[in-house]
Amino acid sequence: MTLRIFLASLLLAAPAFGHPGHEEVYAHAALPLERKSLDHCSAEFNSPEFIKRTVEVHGRELARLRRSLGQEVEQNLQKRELRPRDYISVSRIDHKSNKTVSKGMDLSTLFSDSGACMLMPSVDQGPLYVKGEEIRKDITGGERGIPLTLAIQVVDYKTCQTVPNAYVDIWSSNSTGIYVGVQGYPGMGDPNDASILDGTTLRGVQPTDSHGIASFDSLFPGHYEGRATHIHAIVYLGATRQANNTITGGRAAHIGQLYFDQALIAAVNQVAPYSGNGMRVTPNTADFLFMQGANGDDPVVRYALVGGARLEDGLFGWIRFGVDQQASRPVSPSAFWTDKGGVMNPVGPVAQLPGGGGWPGFPGRGRKRAAGSGVVEKVEGELDKE
Repeated sequence: MTLRIFLASLLLAAPAFGHPGHEEVYAHAALPLERKSLDHCSAEFNSPEFIKRTVEVHGRELARLRRSLGQEVEQNLQKRELRPRDYISVSRIDHKSNKTVSKGMDLSTLFSDSGACMLMPSVDQGPLYVKGEEIRKDITGGERGIPLTLAIQVVDYKTCQTVPNAYVDIWSSNSTGIYVGVQGYPGMGDPNDASILDGTTLRGVQPTDSHGIASFDSLFPGHYEGRATHIHAIVYLGATRQANNTITGGRAAHIGQLYFDQALIAAVNQVAPYSGNGMRVTPNTADFLFMQGANGDDPVVRYALVGGARLEDGLFGWIRFGVDQQASRPVSPSAFWTDKGGVMNPVGPVAQLPGGGGWPGFPGRGRKRAAGSGVVEKVEGELDKE
């Protein structure tokens, strides 16, 4: 069976897959997609005070990025309204700021429209999640690529109020379409190479501030065959920050994915090192998870060029998540980042694949982090039996 036929059969048989070639093992996969948009929050999100506070937070980030390039920002004013859409219309929207990012501009041009990411079922977590990553703003890890500072605002979809003290956990592929941190997933490096567990690049956690905003210094993700270019995210509520800069406890109130304009992806793929990625590009409109997320809402990142013209100087992107603060979504990591280093999850999604992602028998461990974290007791117990 060819890869193309195999992938097509998967799409037809089980539309709850997060990545090609892998059947996700979530019992709730058959639950209906939630249609709880943030349209009713339009008045709140467009109020002068809400915009002012959002502008202030995002503005500080943009100013920091522009200062690093020796540039400043100009001002002008433009507002947009939130309204429901379908995935075809969303795919036709140009999410790039239509104002020149220049000295003195009014930042509400950029930040008054932050998007509204609808609640999604947990099936789109994907099979390459690593639980236990460290709290850190810069997650680039020395990788090459186009700088992307991503700001995510978390709001309660019922009350339209921002959610402070949440933790946003994101992860994505590098410029060549590879995720690090999980061993044994098809197409993600040598399945027998335990050093893959060393990697924490493009993975990290950030807390939301008093206006519900968490931001990361990351890189634009690379594409790989079978999925549209995207970034994964989980919002944890009630988690506790540990002394070693990780979080424990809490619950996953939101699990989702962020997408990018097709024109932006095409432009990025002309720039090194992305231009060396030979995998086929899957457009947004051919990605079933994009279709789900964009039918009624707009999960595409709004963005501006930090340098004003040069893509290589970096992007500043922003989006808003609507979360149900009472929700608790099931999370099934493929690996854990622990005080023993990277450790595969013996009951995680990759372990369920043929060959078990290196199981039975634990694969090698990655480099260690500081001790004292809340290591998952089940996995630790198994490791102690080795």
